[in-house]
Amino acid sequence: MAEAESSIPVDPDAAAIAPKIGLGRIFAAFLRLGSTSFGGGTAGWLYRDLVQRRGWIDNQAFLTMLALSQTMPGSGGTNLTVLVGQRLRGAAGATAALAGLLALPFVIVIVIASVYAGYRGHPLIERMLDGVAAAVIGLTLATGLRSLTHGSLGPTGLVVAAGTIVAVGVMRWPILPVVIVLAPLSIGAAFIETRRR
Repeated sequence: MAEAESSIPVDPDAAAIAPKIGLGRIFAAFLRLGSTSFGGGTAGWLYRDLVQRRGWIDNQAFLTMLALSQTMPGSGGTNLTVLVGQRLRGAAGATAALAGLLALPFVIVIVIASVYAGYRGHPLIERMLDGVAAAVIGLTLATGLRSLTHGSLGPTGLVVAAGTIVAVGVMRWPILPVVIVLAPLSIGAAFIETRRR
């Protein structure tokens, strides 16, 4: 994780804010996020709460961590939580953020699994799950659109994003070969673009 932290551009304003954010506040923020974000839309909830509402992280840093979290193995939302916590307060912040994110959902999943076992197949339960799934899809789509409009993708980034969508979403190619081909191209293009600036 230390390598991941050093690869993220440091914003002087964020560095000035970070020491003021206590571990208890980080834990509480992620506890709230963990208990209200469902179905894989964690990045959208994190963006809304930490960037837009609290202002703990700027837009560019969030997008950088989001991209990095999605290239690492494991859950993107969990990876992003660790990166955000580490940026705010180092290893202790990462631990507090991850503990907060996972504590209440663990309890909730155990309780829901017990209830669902007794009411499996009930039409009302199925409709509720469909509604939650629709909300998560909408939030994920909104985060993606906001990333496109507020990020600094540039023409090369847009081409790579479009290529990824076509390859995985339309052509149904396996994601691993697509990432193996497009990731080096994207990194190379970003490196060349940075050198030109």
